[in-house]
Amino acid sequence: MRTYEELKQLLTHIKESDYAIPSEICLDALITDMINFIGDTDAELRDELIYSTFCEWADNGCISTTQMKHVLTLCLDNDHLFYGIGENDTDSVFTRSFSSLQVALAFCLHDQSLFLTGEEILNIKDIVLCYVAKEKDFRGYVNGKGWAHAVAHIADALANISGADKAADGEFSLGREVLLQLLGAVKSLICNKDWVYIAEEDERLVSVVIGVCGNEVLSTKELINWLESFNMADKEWWNGTIPGDFNLHVNRKNFMRSLYFEFLSCKDDDFDTICLKEICEYMRGFPCTHTKILAIHT
Repeated sequence: MRTYEELKQLLTHIKESDYAIPSEICLDALITDMINFIGDTDAELRDELIYSTFCEWADNGCISTTQMKHVLTLCLDNDHLFYGIGENDTDSVFTRSFSSLQVALAFCLHDQSLFLTGEEILNIKDIVLCYVAKEKDFRGYVNGKGWAHAVAHIADALANISGADKAADGEFSLGREVLLQLLGAVKSLICNKDWVYIAEEDERLVSVVIGVCGNEVLSTKELINWLESFNMADKEWWNGTIPGDFNLHVNRKNFMRSLYFEFLSCKDDDFDTICLKEICEYMRGFPCTHTKILAIHT
């Protein structure tokens, strides 16, 4: 196992060599070392070297689907995605957050190579949803340590999972129930009373909704029913506790505005099963958001 200094020096050399892997290096061993330091508090090592190198290798074919599946298995375990789960304001969030980015990356590679079976996709989905329900550290940027961004990173994973429409073992569809589960995860993250998101987490979560709509399974009515559930969550925030209920209100409002303008930017034929015009019309009437939406829209 390489030390911190050895790994950083090697990955720096690889980056400076356009991510070419030296002939004398055992890639499997190097991948293991990278996973061991995946949540290091050194932002350069964690983000600019380990994560960026994985991305480059996945993009240029240096990492095989077998190796990516191994990375995925490791990152979904209790020592990575669930490491220190439930803690708040500790360094364990970096391990969880950057493990979830590997899930997002794995599904990008799956889109190209179809190395995950339908059963594996659904199992990963279940693990990720379990993680979403347990994550309590919602920080974005941490001074001196860089991006934690657990919510944004798991949003990337959820968005890529939502786009999985093929599997290694043949025809595959996430199905209505799973898509509603993904929307439920988005809602649970947005309806957060403990933290107001300030690092564009709302926009990353919007990408999950767009991915779900892109599956062309849910109807306009089903999507509107889901949107309506946010009204119920926010209905009496002004009679609730401060800052908790106000935090929820702000998160909900910012998310709805981001989603509304994302829908406006879509084309009418982007989604076969939902009517964008009807959904946008519905969203313009949302309490607490409609004034500014109408002002800009008109």
